[in-house]
Formats: sequence, structure tokens, C-alpha cells
Amino acid sequence: MLQPMFGRLAAAAPFLLFAPAALAQTTPDVVTNPDAAVSKDVQRPWLYGDDPTIPSPLHVVASLGDTYSGNDRSVSRAFSSHDTGPGGKANATVQVGVARTLAVDVTGVIGGFGSGVGGGVMAGARFAPFDSARHGFRLAIAAGYLLDLDRASGFYARATASLDVGRLRLAAMFHGEHVERPNGDPVDLYATFGASVRLVPAFRLGVEYVAQDLEEAFADAEDAEGGAHQFVGLTGSFELLRHKLFIDFGPALAFRPEIGQVAPVGRALVSYSF
Repeated sequence: MLQPMFGRLAAAAPFLLFAPAALAQTTPDVVTNPDAAVSKDVQRPWLYGDDPTIPSPLHVVASLGDTYSGNDRSVSRAFSSHDTGPGGKANATVQVGVARTLAVDVTGVIGGFGSGVGGGVMAGARFAPFDSARHGFRLAIAAGYLLDLDRASGFYARATASLDVGRLRLAAMFHGEHVERPNGDPVDLYATFGASVRLVPAFRLGVEYVAQDLEEAFADAEDAEGGAHQFVGLTGSFELLRHKLFIDFGPALAFRPEIGQVAPVGRALVSYSF
């Protein structure tokens, strides 16, 4: 009689050993579709550069921004390349995830140009092969169509990369475009570089450098923008609502070669990921 009892106890031993661990697991063992997950990788710590992170498929990042720098016809440049008096540009952007590494962008811009107000648009797609990468390096390659405030149209291409080292994030962006315009440059080039440090979980502080009209630094003749322009600015970035709401703001200084002076400029940006 004892042998059948010991046999039942031996058969039940594995269950008795692992039952407490199974009961202590509070998170249900559910298999989910990673493509349908919330866009946890999305970051927007920059005012002037493009962050390479993109939303998950069928998710969206919507942004509203305002730039103070002067009247300017460009929808892509961070700041005005001419000192024609105070002015600004407002922009609204929608970025939609199509696949895990692919997203489309549409940006509408309105701002002062000449004696009136004009509107323009940028629309394109971007490929981010290292989105959600655990090693901290991310890359995005984008291209598309643009329509400036003076109704001149063209095409653009840009590459953006970032690297996370602990709390520090480094980023760089290179942008080139061709716009069909009389007496315009064949190609317009600009670049941005940034460093941002997470001081507390909900706030980052960074610095950004913008070099516009780089093609004119190597030209001999008088060019459309009057020379290369440089900008340096501070960027404060709040990350709220579990990293879904991003509020970026900061002043900057513009070094303008055509007047030989330094002018104050600035920008603010609000983005929401859903």
C-alpha cells in the first residue's frame, strides 16, 4: 500500500516544486504582435535636426513648431538665410509608421515671405533600418518633394544618425535639396549636429549647431544666400505622459556673414506620439 502512495507523491513532486513560482507570476504570459506595440522607441529631443526614430506601424507622431528668425522662403531650413527683418514660420508635421522600418512624413509650413504670407509643404518617406536597436545607434534615410513659400518646387534627401551613450545622445543630420528657381543654387546643403543629456527622467538639456548654405562656402561667385550661415542654440526637452508628449524649446544665436553681425533667433516644438 505504501508503494502506490510513494509513486503518486513522486509523480506530483514536479508540480509541487514549480507551483509557487507559477502562482507568484503576476504578468500574464501573452504573445503580442510587436508591430502593433506602442512606439516606445520614439524620441524628439531636437529643435533643428531630425531624430531618426519612427513610430510603430499604424502609429503616428504629430508635431507643431514655430521658428523666429526672419522672413524666409524655405520650408526645410531651420532658420532664415537673409536678415530681412523680424518674422517667423509655423509648421505642422504628421509622421505615420507604415512598416517597422518605414514611415511617411507630411509637413505644412506657413510664414512671412516678402510683404505677405505664404504656405508650403514637404512630403516624403524615410527608411530606418536600426529603429528599436538595442546597441544605441539609429539611422534614417529620407527623400521627398518640397514646395517653398514662393511656390518654387523641388526635391530633397537627408540622412540622420544618432548614438546613445548612457544618458548622452549624439546626433547629426545632412540635408540636400534642389529647387527649380531662377538664379538659385543648383544644390542647397545644410547640416545639424547635437548633443543632449538626460538630467532627470522627464527632462533633457542639449546644444545644437546648424550650418546652412554649405555649398556657398566653396563658391567663388556671389551666390543666392550671400554665404554660409551658422547657428548655435540651447535645447530644453520635456518628455511627459510616459514618453508620448515632447516639449522642446530654446534660444539660439545666428552668425550672419552678409551683415557681419550676430542675431538672436529661437524655436519651440511640441510633439505627441500615439
